[in-house]
Amino acid sequence: MAEGDSILSIARRIGASLAGSEVSVRTPGRRRPEGRSAAELEGRELTRAESRGKHLLLHFDGGLVLHSHLGMKGAWHVYRRGERWRKPAGAAWIAITGPTAEAVNFNGTSMRIVREAELGRDRRLARLGPDILGPRMTPQAAAAALRRAGPDAELGDALLDQDLLAGIGNIFKSESCWAVKVDPWKRLREVDDDELAAVAGAARDQMLEAVDTGRRPQRVYGRARRPCPRCRTAIRSRGQGDSARTTYWCPNCQG
Repeated sequence: MAEGDSILSIARRIGASLAGSEVSVRTPGRRRPEGRSAAELEGRELTRAESRGKHLLLHFDGGLVLHSHLGMKGAWHVYRRGERWRKPAGAAWIAITGPTAEAVNFNGTSMRIVREAELGRDRRLARLGPDILGPRMTPQAAAAALRRAGPDAELGDALLDQDLLAGIGNIFKSESCWAVKVDPWKRLREVDDDELAAVAGAARDQMLEAVDTGRRPQRVYGRARRPCPRCRTAIRSRGQGDSARTTYWCPNCQG
C-alpha cells in the first residue's frame, strides 16, 4: 500500500511537472471518477498538488479537486509528454496532460472529482489525524496524537490508525519501532512520552528521507527469520490488530 511518503513524493512530482499549466484529460480505461465528470477538468489549470496522509488532492482553477486514494495496488506515474506508459492503457483511470508532462493514475481504490466545498464535508478527510509529514509536525505533537488511542492500544496498532496520525503504513510502523528499540506490541500505557516521541520522530525522519531518496529502510520489514542487523537474533513477524497487518520486530533488541 502507498504510504504517506509515496503520496508526498507523487504530489511533488505532479506539482513540479504540471502545476501552473492548463491540462487536457482522458479516461482510457473502464473506470470513471465518481462525482463530476472528468471532462469538467478539460482546459483548466492545475494550481497545486497536495498530500494528506495517504490521500492525494489535485486542485484546479474554478474550485474543482480530484481526490484519489491508491489503496494496495494503485499508482500514479508521471511521464514526459508522448512517452510510452509502463502499464496498459486499460488499467489507466485518468490521464492528465500538460505541455511537457503527463500524470496517469493506474488502478487505485477510489477517485472522485468534487468542488472544494464538497471536499470540506468529506468524512474520510475530516476524521484524519494530523499528517506525520506536515511541515509543522513535531515528534511531541505526533506522540500526543497517538495517545488518543487510549492506554490499552498496542503501539503498532496505534501507528496505523489514520484517524490518530495520518500517513504511516506497515513499513514505517515496523521500521520506526526497530530504529528506536521499542516493542511494537507494548500497550501505550507501557510506552513513556519520550519513547513515543522517538518512534514518531523516527517514522517522520525515515519517511522524509524516502521522499528525498526514493529508498525506504528495510532493516526488519519483510525480513522474518533473517538475522537482526543489530544483534543477529532472528526477526519475528505476526499479524497485529483487527486487520492483522503484519508487524516485524526483533524480540531481543526490542524486547
